[in-house]
Amino acid sequence: MNNRGWFALLAVGVVALLALDSFYIVKQTEKAVLKEFSRIKLADMDPGIYFKWPFVSEVVKVDGRALVYDVPTQAFLTAEKKLLNVDAFVVWRINNVQRYIVSVGGGSSNPQIMEDRARQLLDPRVNEALRNEFASRTVFQVVAGESDVEEVKDGKAIIRDPTTGETTEVPTEKLDASVLDAAEGKAVADSASASDQREALMDQVREEVNKSTMEDLGIEVVDIRVKQVDWPEQVRGRVFDRMRAERQRDAAAHRSQGREEAEKIRAGADRQRTEILADAYRKSQAIRGEGDALAASIYAGAYNQDKEFFRFYRSLQAYKESFKDPEDVMILEPDSDFFRYMKGAKGQ
Repeated sequence: MNNRGWFALLAVGVVALLALDSFYIVKQTEKAVLKEFSRIKLADMDPGIYFKWPFVSEVVKVDGRALVYDVPTQAFLTAEKKLLNVDAFVVWRINNVQRYIVSVGGGSSNPQIMEDRARQLLDPRVNEALRNEFASRTVFQVVAGESDVEEVKDGKAIIRDPTTGETTEVPTEKLDASVLDAAEGKAVADSASASDQREALMDQVREEVNKSTMEDLGIEVVDIRVKQVDWPEQVRGRVFDRMRAERQRDAAAHRSQGREEAEKIRAGADRQRTEILADAYRKSQAIRGEGDALAASIYAGAYNQDKEFFRFYRSLQAYKESFKDPEDVMILEPDSDFFRYMKGAKGQ
């Protein structure tokens, strides 16, 4: 191939390269800005195909979808000065792509680098908002979403620990208004339910974070959720010991109550048994008395019909019972009335 052929091939390659670099595509899941000489010329473009000057214009694309990342576990103090380890996650998205690239990009066009920097800038804001909200609430309200304020008096709230029963005094200015409202009975429908209280807590955190991120970073925090709230390792053992002791006290109280109820039931059963046996004995004695009376009446009737025969019959029974055992010995006078019917049929 001669020089003319090489020049033609090079020209075709340059034209193809210019053609490929003259267009760019913005997908529905992306947000992009068009730069010329490092200055943003066009931003917030709709999805589609666009023209740009080759080697002069630069397109910076970022993910326009909602993104999720875990916030590193942080320790926060509650209103009672108790330390809690909080594990949360953040759902965020780019609201203003131009401000996002200028504030977060730092001259970089790599979307992954910008996303990492955005997380680094979001972390302190989220932690600060969580710290402020946790500091104005008690442990019980953070975990259960309900108020554990027992009484508000002289500018102080008396908080009772549901596990140990211990009370703590906290100045009312350090508590969130929702805690005090629930304690004073001003909340609607049982403090708007535990889930509503936790929802309100997260909404306040999200609104506080968005005040700075929307204006400074072009980022909208869609949602912030707490995944887990736990005691620090150094106090977890003592907390579990107190909870275990409380459960043991409850179990002992239930067992004592059960034994008391069992004794009542056993005493009632014994009383019923005694009453039933006494009533049965009374009835049996009455029946036996009636039977004996009837038997005596029959005997008397038979005796009155033939008195001599009756005496003879009873004597025969006495002989039978007396002489049935050959080893028995009886010492009687020969003329005793016992042998009267052995002397004659008429007992003479």
